[in-house]
Amino acid sequence: MKHVLSISLGSSSRDTRLIQRFLGQEFIIERRGTDGDKKLACELLKKYDGSVDAFGLGGTDLYIYAGNRRYTFSESAKIVKFARQTPIVDGSGVKNTLERKIPDILKSEHGLDLKNKKVLLVCAVDRFGL
Repeated sequence: MKHVLSISLGSSSRDTRLIQRFLGQEFIIERRGTDGDKKLACELLKKYDGSVDAFGLGGTDLYIYAGNRRYTFSESAKIVKFARQTPIVDGSGVKNTLERKIPDILKSEHGLDLKNKKVLLVCAVDRFGL
């Protein structure tokens, strides 16, 4: 069984663990919040490095894209360096590729046209594609 562990700088009150099947393969999907404690996030990455199949980084981004350039957040880079064996993702790749297609998909497949509508973007800096 594959194990995906998301380490988040967000609230630990939203921690969860579930087993889900994708394409016939079972996964343990787990989220652990550190309540903003970067040191604890580093400790958890170090503790589980090599024993889980993938890490997710939550509550922060490692990269931000502007035009054709990618910029690294130095504080996040200090955290992810503790994942030496296990791959880690922060969601920026999805935000920079698939997520930007969402408004067009909503319009073409669901008839929801957001043009000239007011919307709430949680963070427009890393969700510019929307």
